[in-house]
Amino acid sequence: MDKNSTPNGGRGYRAPVHTVTLPGALSPEDALRAGPRATASIGAGYESTRLPISEARHLPGYMYWHPEVFRLEKENMFLKDWLMVAREEEVEEPGDYLVLRILDEPIIVARDEDGQIHAFYNRCAHRGVAVAREAGNTKEFTCPYHGWLYDLSGKLLGAPHMRNAKNFDPKNCRLRPLSLSRWGGWVFISFAEAPVAFAEFISDFEKDFGFLKQEDCRLAEKLDITLECNWKFAKENLMDAYHSPVLHKETIGKNLSPNRYTGTRSGQGAFTAFYRGAPMTEDNKSRFGIMPSLAEKNETEDFACAGHLSPNVQLFARSDNVHPFVIWPITPTKTRIYCYQLFPKEWFDRDGFADKVKDYTLYTTRVLEEDSGMMDTLQDAAFSPRFVPGYMSEKELGVYNLINSNLDRTFGTEQSQSEAAE
Repeated sequence: MDKNSTPNGGRGYRAPVHTVTLPGALSPEDALRAGPRATASIGAGYESTRLPISEARHLPGYMYWHPEVFRLEKENMFLKDWLMVAREEEVEEPGDYLVLRILDEPIIVARDEDGQIHAFYNRCAHRGVAVAREAGNTKEFTCPYHGWLYDLSGKLLGAPHMRNAKNFDPKNCRLRPLSLSRWGGWVFISFAEAPVAFAEFISDFEKDFGFLKQEDCRLAEKLDITLECNWKFAKENLMDAYHSPVLHKETIGKNLSPNRYTGTRSGQGAFTAFYRGAPMTEDNKSRFGIMPSLAEKNETEDFACAGHLSPNVQLFARSDNVHPFVIWPITPTKTRIYCYQLFPKEWFDRDGFADKVKDYTLYTTRVLEEDSGMMDTLQDAAFSPRFVPGYMSEKELGVYNLINSNLDRTFGTEQSQSEAAE
């Protein structure tokens, strides 16, 4: 058993976070020149993208840099949906907390003394100062500006020299809470005042991927990646089966089924895929065997699946691990991605566990390096008024479905659905 493992299913294991610096294809000089070189009117120019895939073109470039498009995406998707922000084991012990910044909003996810997990804005109720700067463990949060004190649920415990403030009621004062739900070992939050019931939101995803039993897994390592491109380019790339045998011919492209998505626009198969793929290691051999949840289903080592959870989660699994990507827009042309490496809890007790996990991280990083060189050139093309996006391939069905779903969410569902079928 290695020094970072414990004999109790990994409890207490602190997953390392690796900040990954990926090379882009543009030179520093090109990057400085990059930027939109024409104005654009939003809400038009994507009519051909709505056609059946045999006739459809890719989106006009402004969809990947226009500030108003970015604002609508945030308002109509990210600020309405449930968002997957953390693993439960990242706040495993009472007093553990995370400090996150999501959509320009600072939040805290904390576990209280009773074991309950809470989410609230990281802004003091007095002047809005952050009450925490980085993740850690604490008994309470203290505003460093005026000393207001809050418990682990965000409730106000004390506010110095406020007795004479006539309309101030400390019983009704707290760090502003966020709706929170848990599923599969994941923590979800919502910025919406009245979000859709979480059970309704997660039901289809649960039906498709509940069998993976992510609640029986733990976070082994986490990759933190920043890309100089619009968030949709990163998301579309993860659903693009067309590029895999070309760009990834020396890595994952050797072992992936080419036709992974089968549904059109919506319904079964549009955003879920079950196919053949090898474990995510350099020699494509598992370091652990088949996950118990898949062994129960008599799956083999070449099992693979993928699924999209709107707005920004792309789940991947192999026979021996689950590795979702969560994609966060920073600006219209900057994106942050977290890749979570999950393994069954009981494997954490094995000798050499941490070293074996590194094989997965190194291979995943190699694949991401192959992708990163494409992202900034895609962004550069989107900036150019002289680039006319081309027609889609039938191999881009997953991308076609995703793009049209985003258009529905951003600008509203089309009046007629007849164009969705061929």
